[in-house]
Amino acid sequence: MSETCVENDDRFEVNCDGINIIRTLSVESMLKPVSTVDSALLILNQEIAIGPLFLKLWSQYDLIVCADGGANRLFNYFKEDELQRQKYIPDYIIGDFDSLDLDVKHYYQNAGVVTIKQSSQYSTDFTKCAHLISLHFNLPDFKLMLKSSDVSENHGIEGEKGIHTLYYQMKEQHDSKQFNKISLLALGGIDGRFDQTIHSITQFYTLEKSDPYIDLYYLTPTDIIFMVQAGGILLTYPTLFRDTCIGNCGVLPIAAPSEIIESRGLKWDVSNWKTSITTGQVSSSNRFAGFNKCYINVKENVIMNIEIKLQNLTNNI
Repeated sequence: MSETCVENDDRFEVNCDGINIIRTLSVESMLKPVSTVDSALLILNQEIAIGPLFLKLWSQYDLIVCADGGANRLFNYFKEDELQRQKYIPDYIIGDFDSLDLDVKHYYQNAGVVTIKQSSQYSTDFTKCAHLISLHFNLPDFKLMLKSSDVSENHGIEGEKGIHTLYYQMKEQHDSKQFNKISLLALGGIDGRFDQTIHSITQFYTLEKSDPYIDLYYLTPTDIIFMVQAGGILLTYPTLFRDTCIGNCGVLPIAAPSEIIESRGLKWDVSNWKTSITTGQVSSSNRFAGFNKCYINVKENVIMNIEIKLQNLTNNI
């Protein structure tokens, strides 16, 4: 079948008749998880550059985790405001601690934060965090072990790769298909060094295979970034949210060539549209035109970014 590209009106009603939908995903829920899922906010080792939105997000999540030097970023976010700093205490800090300032480590330990050193250089701080988050929500004995162990003994966790060992034991002993959904919003990881940005993108594909119950989103000062899986995704959003809080979007075949079998609800809708980095045929600088939803069906998984209007989002979250 031939490729088509249609320029739509700026606003129109999306007809969902006759389409295959494997999942419906609320754009708002990427930042405000629904109560039926577990949720974690992950602070990576980059400056927290989203202003007051950060504090609004904090209260939306069940669990707050700092990846190593991410704890420095949290500490420094409050500058001289010690009263505010004392109100926003994470649940965990984990990593090899090569970038964690000693005074910051002691500050949060004294505040009751569980600090877990994992010295292995064969996994990244992101992976250590993902395994920790899985254990926290899915293995009740894990939290009991932490409570009964001393901080000086690394909370009973072997210091090189103990988190990974516990995680793999959990996966062997439990059916991960029964695990509850986890909504994971990561701050940082995109921008900064290019190799680290690419590694952050690989986590979409890694988690899809190892932990499909985790929905990963990255938030930057300019974008929300997430994976659109093959088979037909319906993205929903309130009309006011679309009009005031989000802007352009891209459907990006980063890992491999794909085909947009059909889209409904973009300004430029396509069908049977082969997309590839190497050919340069990529749907970038597109935007949502559907009043309150957009349908995207791709042959192979792609990455999607949605531009955010930071100030408006802060006021409306």
